[in-house]
Amino acid sequence: MEQQIIDLISWNLKIPSAQINPYSDLADDLHLDAIDKTLLIADLEAQFGIFLTPEEASSIQTVRDACNYFTNRFAA
Repeated sequence: MEQQIIDLISWNLKIPSAQINPYSDLADDLHLDAIDKTLLIADLEAQFGIFLTPEEASSIQTVRDACNYFTNRFAA
């Protein structure tokens, strides 16, 4: 699922997936502000049919964080 999330982020942000890794910080490395981050997470939620609580969504700082939340919810 990690590569799917990286590919979706790459597509949404229009940057090559090779420039995104699990440790990429959404704000510092990918330059997302709070609104862009919220929109990205909403798109990931829609793509996977998995919805996070506002607390979970706000705690996502890196690509790995997003992968962990979506993988854990998908497995449940």
